[in-house]
Amino acid sequence: MRTRHLVTLGAAAAAVALLAAAPKAHACGGFFCNRQAIDQSGENIAFIYNDDGTVTTVVQILYQGPSEEFAWILPIPAEPTVDVGTDVLFQRLAASTSPRFTTRTEVHGTCRAEPSCDGWWDDRFDSDGPMAGGGFADAAAAPPPSGEVDVRFRGNVGPFDVAVLRSGDADALRTWLTDNGYEIPESAGAEMDHYVALDHFFVALKLLKNRETGEIQPIVLTSANDEPCIPIRLTRIATVPNMPITAYFLGNQRVRPLNFMLVEPDLDDFGLWTGSTRYFDAVTRAVDDAGGHAFVTDFAGDMPSLSIELQSIEHLRTETDPGAFLRELRDRGFVGDSQLLGILTRNLPPPDGFDAQTFYNSLFQGWGQDDPQIRAHLEAIGFDPDRLVDDLNAGIVDPRARAQGWVDARPHLTRLFTTMSADEMDQDPMFMRSDELAPAYSNVHEATQHIDCGPEFFQWTAPVRLELPSGREQLMREGVPYHGDDDAYCEDRYGGDFRPGMPTDRLREVSDERGFTPGGGAACSASPVSTGFGALFLVGAAGAALAWRRRKA
Repeated sequence: MRTRHLVTLGAAAAAVALLAAAPKAHACGGFFCNRQAIDQSGENIAFIYNDDGTVTTVVQILYQGPSEEFAWILPIPAEPTVDVGTDVLFQRLAASTSPRFTTRTEVHGTCRAEPSCDGWWDDRFDSDGPMAGGGFADAAAAPPPSGEVDVRFRGNVGPFDVAVLRSGDADALRTWLTDNGYEIPESAGAEMDHYVALDHFFVALKLLKNRETGEIQPIVLTSANDEPCIPIRLTRIATVPNMPITAYFLGNQRVRPLNFMLVEPDLDDFGLWTGSTRYFDAVTRAVDDAGGHAFVTDFAGDMPSLSIELQSIEHLRTETDPGAFLRELRDRGFVGDSQLLGILTRNLPPPDGFDAQTFYNSLFQGWGQDDPQIRAHLEAIGFDPDRLVDDLNAGIVDPRARAQGWVDARPHLTRLFTTMSADEMDQDPMFMRSDELAPAYSNVHEATQHIDCGPEFFQWTAPVRLELPSGREQLMREGVPYHGDDDAYCEDRYGGDFRPGMPTDRLREVSDERGFTPGGGAACSASPVSTGFGALFLVGAAGAALAWRRRKA
């Protein structure tokens, strides 16, 4: 018998992001390619305010491990309906709202024009000289009830076996879960007692026997609770220090925490723009100063324009060529990921001895049907495009269409972020809509890079000041004058025993002393921004890990 370890919100030590659980492919270039799993030790959750007063909660589930050992449980204040969603919703929301630290450049005064040195090299070396064969290409190259349990719902939803439970007896609830294959750690007992005492419902999930971990989707819960809540207390049994949590709120006005503080991180920090300070750390300090019970606003404002839904595939119900079917999927925006791979594997299993990715790539590229073994296999198993369209609609097309409807019908988006450690997870964050806060808060924070030119400076050697949005400035580069004439510059840059693009003595001394690179033009790709001031930093909670792992009994 296999028992399932419960994986709570953010149990990152046991559940990490799974971007692809597919077998290793022998080749890429088709529909499917290998993808690296990314550790996302955090949680993502979206709350959608509905016109009927209900709230839809979308929780991203990130898990890596054997499919038969996956299980997940979540307490929720009101009885929910259960559906599945799409990870694309979180991808699109993150891309539009992650904090960014950017710079714009202002040049003051006039810098010395940089000599072109056109023809300088040709005047000194003939075609048989040291650079014959085209050395410039090399220089430009870059590296790459009591006693009873009320089962309110039990059934299949997407890839999951789902149960919605309620009980006034925590021991009875634990017994039901244990009898149904869930292993409840002793450390979770007090927290489960807490939610039972609050008369919460519990949503429990297992993967269906014919589903793989790559087909895990976000879970969608809609209930009459109009105050969104993140049930974080259970998470403390298996978490990481300063676990990132990102919450999105789709509605008609800005949202703030109800029982947690709303704080602002210290953004008056040059390191956020130069790369020496992480936004994550700035938020952690602000939250810790508030006793660990606080959120910051990453973004608030008009709902961004997000493209989530896919084109209809109803016309493919009559497509009997598997290769043409796959090519049409690609043309309509389908991605060769682990979810699609799982659906195809159930509907069009590969021949014995064939790697699934390689099999589908061969069909996609058009040569698979020419292989006698593949052709015989396809004739033996048959291909039912109608059934495959049904599965694709249920697993991918319909969830993405619902997500598109959510973002299109809600004019306002709020993104809140925090980090929490186990000792801070002693109460569940709740949230409320607020008219007191300004409706907009940008996720883009722009500093100004001032280049102070003068006749003794090339632009790439001129002093640079970085001005933060607060108006505070810091000298980032003192500047070094160059007093040689144009011919000396060309000699310094291209002459001596160095190849073109390699500075000699005087120019190299300037470069080494200040960390400059000679040449401000496109050929050298050197500008003050390359020192790191203008780097773009995308920061946010990595993702939701809402699954409790289980092990073999």
